[in-house]
Amino acid sequence: MNAEEEVEGYDKGIKIAKLIFMPIFFLTVVGAYFVGNSMGYIEKEYKEANEYSFSGVIYEKKIEGGEGYRLPHCLFLNSGIRWQVSTELYDKMEIGDSVVKKSKSDSVYYYKKEGTIIIEDQNLDLRNRYLEKLKEK
Repeated sequence: MNAEEEVEGYDKGIKIAKLIFMPIFFLTVVGAYFVGNSMGYIEKEYKEANEYSFSGVIYEKKIEGGEGYRLPHCLFLNSGIRWQVSTELYDKMEIGDSVVKKSKSDSVYYYKKEGTIIIEDQNLDLRNRYLEKLKEK
């Protein structure tokens, strides 16, 4: 077999692989889009986030993966929760402050030691997607 025949065989193999895998890839992407935007999926995601609850006192603050604005900023609570927060909130919170997320609530309450309470709407995007889907019905 000479080099030209070898290249032709290789090209045929690539074409066959494209014919097989491109439709599979396309259908997977389209299917994932429809599943991710279905009412059932969005409702399940929102309900899980809404019903999730925890509380604890911050015993450690850590920017995971090094230093930087886009890296995860985490608060570690004495109840075993690792809670990811925005950079702004991370800078405001200190060791010894408390964090509470009540069940059936979209808000997370951050209690500072000096008495200040910071309230964050944790599920805003999920709730808006869920409400938009309800309007479509």
